[in-house]
Amino acid sequence: MSCLRLAIIGGGHLGRIHTRLAAQLPDTKLVAVVEPNPEAAAAIAAEFGCRTVDDFSKIDNEIDAAIVAAPTPTHFQIADRLLRRNIHLLVEKPITTTAPQADRLIDLADQNGLILQVGHVERFNPAFEHSAATLPVARYFDACRMSGYTFRSTDIGVVHDLMIHDIDLICSLVDSPLIETRAVGISVFGPHEDIAQARLEFSDGTVANLTASRCSFESARKISWFSENGYVAADLATGIVRSAVVSAFINKDLRRDVADLLPHQNKRVRESLFESVLPVQTTTLEPQNAIQKEQQDFVDSIRTGRQPRVDGRAGRRAVAIAQSILDSISKHQWQDGQSSRVGHQAQRLNLQPFHTVPSMPKIRAA
Repeated sequence: MSCLRLAIIGGGHLGRIHTRLAAQLPDTKLVAVVEPNPEAAAAIAAEFGCRTVDDFSKIDNEIDAAIVAAPTPTHFQIADRLLRRNIHLLVEKPITTTAPQADRLIDLADQNGLILQVGHVERFNPAFEHSAATLPVARYFDACRMSGYTFRSTDIGVVHDLMIHDIDLICSLVDSPLIETRAVGISVFGPHEDIAQARLEFSDGTVANLTASRCSFESARKISWFSENGYVAADLATGIVRSAVVSAFINKDLRRDVADLLPHQNKRVRESLFESVLPVQTTTLEPQNAIQKEQQDFVDSIRTGRQPRVDGRAGRRAVAIAQSILDSISKHQWQDGQSSRVGHQAQRLNLQPFHTVPSMPKIRAA
């Protein structure tokens, strides 16, 4: 394959970013951007000087691969048709809205020998890459992802919009089935949840607490985890990572020694705790364009035949866990017995509560 022929499906905010970066990929030709809205298509053509079409069926014989950046509810239909036409795909997160849909896409890709990658871009974040290399084993996670209301991705809730990033990061470090989910959420501006908090427990005992909000007063993209051997905290927005090796400190003999210290010795240890006993290392990673790295991984996977860093099965696992969170949210009861999770702003607009598949608040997975 001398020159990979590529299309971008969707000309929204993320589609435009993909378009700009894809035009710079080496040995790759950007054939067209698919955007059904005439005004948006005209703006894309003017900005990037590229061809636009209103339906990908008009170019499916001209392309080898596509990046699907269309609205989430359309992912399955678009990806299903493209995979049947033997086109490699990078599908933005979440891969689909349900796990069975993701299973179907995975089967199609396997049957046709195609690359199916999912756009969990935080896997390519230098702060996470460094953290995962520093401490690849985890027993407890704490993740927080917050932003203001952007008026984007309003067709899905915050679990599929933001929290799923951290679900994927956690799954990349935990090779164990999910056995329990507890969650709560509420909408503020629309029919979907805008704030959510979840507690996940895996069969190996690993626990993860996740918080996500898209109507916050401040922005944050942070994740930290502990293991028997250490602790790492990554600020995914600033690239600052703090890590500590604690294996020596939690050694049984040293614990006994600490308990036997005299008062003046306690003071010395306390004052030098994070310098000598539990030395904390702070690393600032150079900024990198994670979407650009993600696109290059996609192209390299097609050319070499290897699996991408985030394949369809990883995307499917994230969707399944996201659904368990939504199931738990849907059955949470407030103390006053109210089951509606629509906030005051949404009530003023007469919007209906977001709905998911009925389930008990405490979800047990096989």
